[in-house]
Amino acid sequence: MPPTVPEPQAPSAGLQVLVCEDSRHMRDYLVAGLEGLGIQVAGVENGRALDAALEARDPQIVLLDVGLPGEDGFSIARRLRRERPRLGIIMLTARHDLEDRIRGLDGGADLYYAKPVDLRELASAINSLRRRLGGTGAWRLEPHASRLQSPAGAAVDLTDLELRFLTPLLERPGEVVEREHLFLALDQHPDIYASRRMETMVSRLRSKVRRLCPGEQLPVKARNGRGYAFLVDY
Repeated sequence: MPPTVPEPQAPSAGLQVLVCEDSRHMRDYLVAGLEGLGIQVAGVENGRALDAALEARDPQIVLLDVGLPGEDGFSIARRLRRERPRLGIIMLTARHDLEDRIRGLDGGADLYYAKPVDLRELASAINSLRRRLGGTGAWRLEPHASRLQSPAGAAVDLTDLELRFLTPLLERPGEVVEREHLFLALDQHPDIYASRRMETMVSRLRSKVRRLCPGEQLPVKARNGRGYAFLVDY
């Protein structure tokens, strides 16, 4: 008989999690259990499927089994930490050895749990990690998906120019990014025509955010002709 799933709790708006687990029984249990606790979850069975799902979904957190076929969890964690430094990684394993725990944490995992794990504790850990990574109450840029996510979890698909404009602003939240730097990011020559095009693009982006994110406004502000700033924490 499969383990019982806890009663649903308040959902975590905008939070997406991927479970990488080769055991179908355990994978289905984790997906169903976390969904019952209000978290958006998808499951995959190996590293190759995980890479494809990361490109398609761009989640905030991955639950990663150690004993995977092909590339193991330790190797995947090291690789993901290099490629996606803002991704939260929680390792799940049947191994209780202290050396394995140290190996996982040193290799890039944020948290390490031995199976079986209580679903309520795991959900709390996921939400805590998400807050620590800045996923709650903040705007979040998802470059792989060309998307901006609002604090309330609404998604805004971005054009290539919009993505290139927002990237330097969100890399330096609260700071003024000079127009010259933004022109370089947009591959534009810093002349009057380019300045007007940038202003038009920003105006359209603000309108798009108002339309797709009811009650929210894009916090991009012009600063005394010097440039633009993104005025909230990232």
